[in-house]
Amino acid sequence: MILLAFISRVSDGMLLVASMDTMRSADARASDETLDVYKSQARQIIKQLTPSAAAKCSIESGPYVFHYLISDGVCYLALTRKGYPKQLMFRYLEEVCEAFVDDLKREHGDWRTAVQTAARPYAFIKFDKTLQRKRKEYGDPSNRSNQTKIDEDIADIHNIMKRNIDQVLNRGEKLDRLVETTSSLKDEAHKYKWGAKKFSAMVLWQQYAPLVAIGALLLFVLWFKLRW
Repeated sequence: MILLAFISRVSDGMLLVASMDTMRSADARASDETLDVYKSQARQIIKQLTPSAAAKCSIESGPYVFHYLISDGVCYLALTRKGYPKQLMFRYLEEVCEAFVDDLKREHGDWRTAVQTAARPYAFIKFDKTLQRKRKEYGDPSNRSNQTKIDEDIADIHNIMKRNIDQVLNRGEKLDRLVETTSSLKDEAHKYKWGAKKFSAMVLWQQYAPLVAIGALLLFVLWFKLRW
């Protein structure tokens, strides 16, 4: 099931089309609030994209996954549950991309200029009807038509996964360095804490040592007199 689909301009993150479904929940209010959280995350992802961003990417968020495709300066993003086949998801995004371009060509001719000069959000909201139709078409990944699409795209998705894994591994190296740095900082903090305790003990000793010495001397004198 495709819960939301956004089409946006990569250069500034402006939404051009948005289509959403209601999350299935016994509590409708909780469902709406949850969807609002993921809508906010989707907008943050879109805002962070640049022309040099990966053309295809999947981003996990709790039990859901954002998938996006970038083509000709336009981002096509959708949200599904983790179990939804990635092959089918990118097939969906590619078909949405083709349909969006064809629709703009029919209406505006030069579709790239139409996208670049769009001055307000949701400028092409009429395309939402196509998005809804495509979402229904791809809603059940287990039907025969969608299974056939998965089989056809199996080789292509392996290439996408490999590129994504490489990116994750690069981030993993940075994470390892961060872990090492954090461990080093913890060791330094422990040393500082132990040094601070020693310093405090030395200060106390210097402050009270004379009094202890005097007290000991008085006790010794008293004991000596009582003995004799």
